[in-house]
Amino acid sequence: MKRKFTIFTFIRGLSLLVALFILFLAIRPGKEDGSPFMHQTVNQEQQEGVSSNSFQFAFLSDLHKGWGVFKPMMQEIARDGNAFAVIGGDIIQEGNEDRYRFFFRELSEVRGSMPIYFVPGNHDLAKDNATRGVENFRRFCGPDHYWFSWGNTAFVVLNDAAAGLTIPDDEFQWLETTLLELRRKFTHLFVFMHVPPLRPRESNGYNLSEPVAKRFMRLVEKFGVEYVFSGHLHCYFREVINGVIYVGAPAAGGTPRCPHPRYGYIRITVQGQKFKDSVITVDNNWRLELIGDIQYELRVRRPFLFPLLTVVLGQSYLYDLSR
Repeated sequence: MKRKFTIFTFIRGLSLLVALFILFLAIRPGKEDGSPFMHQTVNQEQQEGVSSNSFQFAFLSDLHKGWGVFKPMMQEIARDGNAFAVIGGDIIQEGNEDRYRFFFRELSEVRGSMPIYFVPGNHDLAKDNATRGVENFRRFCGPDHYWFSWGNTAFVVLNDAAAGLTIPDDEFQWLETTLLELRRKFTHLFVFMHVPPLRPRESNGYNLSEPVAKRFMRLVEKFGVEYVFSGHLHCYFREVINGVIYVGAPAAGGTPRCPHPRYGYIRITVQGQKFKDSVITVDNNWRLELIGDIQYELRVRRPFLFPLLTVVLGQSYLYDLSR
């Protein structure tokens, strides 16, 4: 008996083709460049030799598993004349080795040769063993607190994302000693952290406690820090308090939490004695979000499904996350 063609048959067939296309995008092979990781190793002495006092850089934060949003954003940053980028934490959903390996393989496709510096986020450090979480971050991303310089500007990276989301006393001491040394040598001082000292919106647990925040803010005011950049809120904000500019980055892949949700990043321009900042927002794109989610599920959370799919679809490549 001959089946009658209906509009429902057409829609069902079209839906199947779309699903197969999205699946193909999700499991297509990544770029293999012979190097498992391509993060920027911090070298303070090397960056002190940079002579240009006019440059531009980008700050973005909270990627989580939003590969479909993050990758085109990073590609735009890499080709937009930025000297470097700072990622303000939560580059992965949890601090396991396979998550880091996948992230750096994806990053290698879009970063070009642009240096990238990392700030530890609470998700990056999240493991059953807190010490192991910090060790994994240091292994894949570099130190969890450090400084570097570019031209006449020094950049200080702080770790306030470990257990308790606070700044320990020993890190406060390191920060004060470091700012004292850098203030004598550089025109501008910028500080990067994951958890903000401010609460620009009503949400408990998304900023430093009041005593820690006040202590931190007094310290950056004392040494004339111009900017404090943070993430964690998944929401853009900009406030000036006692001469210090506090900027929070919108999410660069994680779920936005603003009243008007947008993805995005911060662009900062330094021109001698002057500097300016602007927020670059990106419209939500359900297709990119869906592709990123599928990639994460197949390649990271459920990698055991990937060999099965390669056999079923006749593919010969396989993401080896065990290396």
